[in-house]
Amino acid sequence: MEDGINLREKQRLRTRAQILDAALDVFSKKGFDAASVRDIAAKVGVNHGLIRHHFENKDKLWKEAVAFLFERMESELAVDPDEEAQMNEREKLEHNIRLYVRYCARHPEHARIMVQQSIHGSERFTWMVKNFIKPQHQRSGKNLQKHRDSGLWPDISDVSIAYILVAAAQMLFVLSEEVAEVYGIDVSDTKHVEAHADALIKLFFNHQAPS
Repeated sequence: MEDGINLREKQRLRTRAQILDAALDVFSKKGFDAASVRDIAAKVGVNHGLIRHHFENKDKLWKEAVAFLFERMESELAVDPDEEAQMNEREKLEHNIRLYVRYCARHPEHARIMVQQSIHGSERFTWMVKNFIKPQHQRSGKNLQKHRDSGLWPDISDVSIAYILVAAAQMLFVLSEEVAEVYGIDVSDTKHVEAHADALIKLFFNHQAPS
């Protein structure tokens, strides 16, 4: 009996994760207003009533999906402490940039939702900034200061460093359809993802123009 309960709970959690993943995809492509619960249900292959049962309404589904998005981000960007202990500060920073580029390639919906909400503004946007984005920037600010003091970053503001890095890492994947049309490249291909990470590391740390 206990195994049956555990199996049902695992299935429930699996279905919930599939719904939230589908919600992120639909919200990122259509925006909050144009997206519907039926669109999301169809993508997962469940009855839309099941989604309403779990999440009550579209607004609560959006917030649950965004919470899921940031939890997943934290998990996928986590660094093994034993692995990190073998690296110097520059190696750690390069490794983190590479992890972030890979994350952006896997989840372009993250940046698309951020841009949508930032442009239009809403109670949802304010909630997202307060609960996830601002705390994330506050945590990373300490590392930015440390890396600037050590000379890894140039002496420019935290705001500029943060948004230059984020934009450089994300935009190739956010505009994947444009890149495909212009250059004939599938940016989700592993070789292009790694090449983009290499390009950022070279641009930020290894490139010097002649004086």
